[in-house]
Amino acid sequence: MHSLVLQGDNHRRGLHFERRLVGQEENSVGHRFPVLETERLRLREPRRSDAERLLDAWRDEETMLYFGTEPLGTRREAVEEIRAFREQASSGEGIRWIITERERDEYVGDIGFFDFAPEHARAEIGFLLAKPSWGRGLMSEALAATLQYGFVAKDLHRVEALVDPRNVACLRVLERRGFRREGTLRDYEFERDAFIDLVLLSMLRPEWVEAQSCGRSTMDSAGTA
Repeated sequence: MHSLVLQGDNHRRGLHFERRLVGQEENSVGHRFPVLETERLRLREPRRSDAERLLDAWRDEETMLYFGTEPLGTRREAVEEIRAFREQASSGEGIRWIITERERDEYVGDIGFFDFAPEHARAEIGFLLAKPSWGRGLMSEALAATLQYGFVAKDLHRVEALVDPRNVACLRVLERRGFRREGTLRDYEFERDAFIDLVLLSMLRPEWVEAQSCGRSTMDSAGTA
């Protein structure tokens, strides 16, 4: 799975982070899941009740065009995807948030880390935004909060993203948040009966810290995603 978006010092970083991590939700097995908030969004644990809206997003051909997996076809598949998200968090292998708007607790997208490599302080990030929410800057806002959690709470040093080079909007959102292109992985995946290239981007923690001090974290969220 690869990324999709549409067609200071420790003390200072800790203070900034506290405005984003607003609490934790405890699920039925006692696992505590971090809840993140931004000006317009709340990022929370996946729930079975998200299945219908997740299915609406994940079965849309245009939305899934560059996502790296086939569109979903049934509600049962959506429920299985949510179950996989929850198991990923419980196992520590990754974490996937459901993106909701603060005034409505309904799925508008999802975002998270996977392929955690604790020994290298590294993870990959991926995300998807439902088509009705395109063009409002929501994914840029969710990405900022998620990166903050990764670099502060998870103590990551490097966050990576793999993006189809045809997905110009996704590349734009990542680069606006400070990701740098490292190169192109040629014929890296086989999708839709063809080999495709993927662009490798990354952000390092020192770059993220510098971006906060320069005010990038508070830049205008208006944009494609």
